[in-house]
Amino acid sequence: MSLVDVTKLSRESCQYPIKAELKYATKKNFVGRIINGYDSSIIDVALLMPKAAKALCLTQNYLNEKYGYGILVYDAYRPKRAVQDILSWSKQPPSDEYELERKQKHYPKIEKSQLFDLGYVSKDSGHCYGNTVDVVLQVIKTGEILDMGARYDFMDEISHTTVDSTQIGEVAYKNRLILSEAMQKFGFLPYTNEFWHFSHGGEEGREMNVPLDEVITRK
Repeated sequence: MSLVDVTKLSRESCQYPIKAELKYATKKNFVGRIINGYDSSIIDVALLMPKAAKALCLTQNYLNEKYGYGILVYDAYRPKRAVQDILSWSKQPPSDEYELERKQKHYPKIEKSQLFDLGYVSKDSGHCYGNTVDVVLQVIKTGEILDMGARYDFMDEISHTTVDSTQIGEVAYKNRLILSEAMQKFGFLPYTNEFWHFSHGGEEGREMNVPLDEVITRK
């Protein structure tokens, strides 16, 4: 596999390395448990195809030089088995109180059975091709996560890129514009339903299903 750990690459090519905090390798995500294909010991890596990884490093340098901001990656390469796991989960009744708690944090206005139909999760995810990344902004020197108007993976219209400052506030609106402008400058395309989701168009890949721990072991 030709996936590259962008956190490692950025340590070599950026003044301030890109940070990663893979939410699907923890219980603190919209499902409420570790997703199949992820590993709780592998949280601070972000695997991407080489061109997308290099482009993200260029984005990091640009944001640092212009604003003093950096990128925090919440998801990058996602094994196909993870998508299949989420699809299976979406068809089952809630398993416990913690799942209901995560529902209130991530999709309070809809049911989990609607997540695929409404486009918040895709059966053919760009993440499985290694060219898609979920990111937010943070202040490089302090690690403070900037106000983006909604939490990561908040499945609601407030997370759409079409909202304006009257809906999310001037600060959050400005931060979303900064992130989107920087990502697009280096070849990443935004996704209307999710302000955090960007796909790089510079490389054709193939759908992959290898768990993250196996990818790391092979390197």
